[in-house]
Amino acid sequence: MKTHPRFISFEGIDFSGKTTQLNIVREKLDTIGRPTHLVREPGGTVISEKLRPIILDKAHAEMHATTEILLYSAARSQLVHQEIWPMLERGDYVIADRFYDSTTAYQGAGRQLDIDFVARLNRFATSGLTPGRTIFIDISPEESVRRRKLAGRGRDRLESESIAFYHSIREAYLTLCRDNPDRFVVIPGEDSIEDIAVQVWEQIVSFWSL
Repeated sequence: MKTHPRFISFEGIDFSGKTTQLNIVREKLDTIGRPTHLVREPGGTVISEKLRPIILDKAHAEMHATTEILLYSAARSQLVHQEIWPMLERGDYVIADRFYDSTTAYQGAGRQLDIDFVARLNRFATSGLTPGRTIFIDISPEESVRRRKLAGRGRDRLESESIAFYHSIREAYLTLCRDNPDRFVVIPGEDSIEDIAVQVWEQIVSFWSL
């Protein structure tokens, strides 16, 4: 794997607040004159954005787990090779709203696919690219459900899964954090947005020596 020091990813189960924190970070980076590219998964390119609704549409309930992981990996591969690698090679900084750890957690643990195969597919789809730092914002599945209801937002195909599905995903993330302590940072996601933002920014400043 090719760990890249100018590449940071954010992970978390649905409604963890990671996207909110990503936007706060980008504003702060712009303010201090460190423009940073923000990309999301699945998406970020014309091809990847076309795959996104196919993956998430609730009408596609019949989608097989292997189809799901291949579609996610296809979207990620296009994003990496069309956008992320060229940005990094230019010397730019990149933050991703999800990366291959999502596939390890959601498809590997959640769908119970062979974890060795998932790891090989992740490496293949990304040409071995690995974030230098991954910030995992941790909330319970019960808190995720509470926030979704509070937001009054409908559920996509993945969000329609059972609470047990999300417990397995959270445990997979926590295992990744324990197994990769040099890359992962765990931030409690049930604090206030402001408190979480302080902790996230401290990690960005420290890792990128701002």
